[in-house]
Amino acid sequence: MILTLLSHQWKAFWRSRSASKNLAAQIFIGFIILYLLGCALFLGLSLRYFLPNIFPGQDVITVFCGLILYYFLVDILMRFLVQELPVLSVQPYLGQNIRRRQLVRFLNVRSLFHFLNLLPLFIFIPFIVSVIGAAHGPRVAACFAISILALTLFNHFLVLYIKRKTIVNSWWLVGFLAAVGILIALDYFHILSFRSLSTSLFTLLIRSPLLSIGFVALAVASFINNSRFLRHNLYFEEIARRGRQRQTTEYAWLQQWGLTGELVALNLRLVLRNKRAKTVALMSFVILLYGFIFYKPEFLKSDHSPMILMGALFITGVFIMNYGQFLFAWHSSYFDGLMSLPVNIPTFIRSQFVLFIAVSTFSFVVTSFYGLISWTIIPIEFAAYLYNIGINSVIVIYFATRSYKGIDLSKSATFNYQGTGMAQWLNIIAVLLAPLLLYAALSWIFNKWVGIAILGSLGLVSLLLQNWWVGLLTGQFLLRKHTILAGFREK
Repeated sequence: MILTLLSHQWKAFWRSRSASKNLAAQIFIGFIILYLLGCALFLGLSLRYFLPNIFPGQDVITVFCGLILYYFLVDILMRFLVQELPVLSVQPYLGQNIRRRQLVRFLNVRSLFHFLNLLPLFIFIPFIVSVIGAAHGPRVAACFAISILALTLFNHFLVLYIKRKTIVNSWWLVGFLAAVGILIALDYFHILSFRSLSTSLFTLLIRSPLLSIGFVALAVASFINNSRFLRHNLYFEEIARRGRQRQTTEYAWLQQWGLTGELVALNLRLVLRNKRAKTVALMSFVILLYGFIFYKPEFLKSDHSPMILMGALFITGVFIMNYGQFLFAWHSSYFDGLMSLPVNIPTFIRSQFVLFIAVSTFSFVVTSFYGLISWTIIPIEFAAYLYNIGINSVIVIYFATRSYKGIDLSKSATFNYQGTGMAQWLNIIAVLLAPLLLYAALSWIFNKWVGIAILGSLGLVSLLLQNWWVGLLTGQFLLRKHTILAGFREK
């Protein structure tokens, strides 16, 4: 049955109306995946030479064991961003005389065809065979490889389960991000050392290879949990019921803001109901954790303020950059209808400003806890926050009026360049490079704190001139309105 269902998916791909475009996209993605796997294989073959140079004087196997849990923590985040859910393809079979267990088995098998399941094998297996196998024998190497494979499958089915639960209840997403953030913070502040834990766990595995059974048990438990959830959610009436729940989602607290609030609610529903928009929003929340990369103590103690400012701009304004560059394209599938409604353009643009300010404010408040690392982070983040909501929000809306390509909301954002054009690349350069160059000039003429103060002041002044900006951007949109509509109609 699994082979039959897979053959149906293969035929559906070739018989689709857009098969040629899909094939070109798949070939391009295939080259990228082959490149990544080649890099992973090169890394795996080179670990035995790299690790002694990076960690001189330390046992290479001990160092290798200490890095394994770090990899699988990053692997969970990567999977949450790029691993898709194979759910839509089985819905036509739900009314057929096919057992649910067979459909669930098909979903699980099909989901395994992902390059993230090959990466750890390409990275770890060469080292295990050449170093651990040579030092401790083939039995230990085999059990070690089984453990790596089991952890890969554990992460695979765990992420599938969490992503499906987030569709049912958005609080699962909050809980997942909070859990990952807490784990990273515990390791960053040396409260819980993942390296020590990983070293102890996998060196013990070398001494007692049968402990690999524990990792296999984790993988089996993750598989069973995911399968049970799928079996209980493969009903037509369950899908229909959830569809009705999503359609009746209201945000009464936004209605007090009139039409502006209703348009903000429209954007919120768009983000929560569609795969690509939801992925962009998720990536924006994950990037809040990037402060642990940009706000390193060595950067704070030395003269690396441009790096810190870039991190602050990125963290507090990533939603503006990612969501704003496709501002009108998000609505491309029904933009003709939207323009036929009594919605004036200034109100529509003002609602986007409100959404940007709300999300950036949330990002600033959450990431202000990085001030526990150093108080100097707070004024830099505050200046970046003001610059993002005051100036960068205007820039992204301006470039959005020059974007004429529609996008399919049902497709994932991973390896998806639909709707991307020259305007998007210029947009990224303008929102990141311009403030950094301005800050570099100001800090060279005066000092870094004067540069930070001027950046924040410019953002505040621009924010106070928002009504003027709305009028200017409305004029830019009206100049290109029909070109935008014509571009969105092209499929």
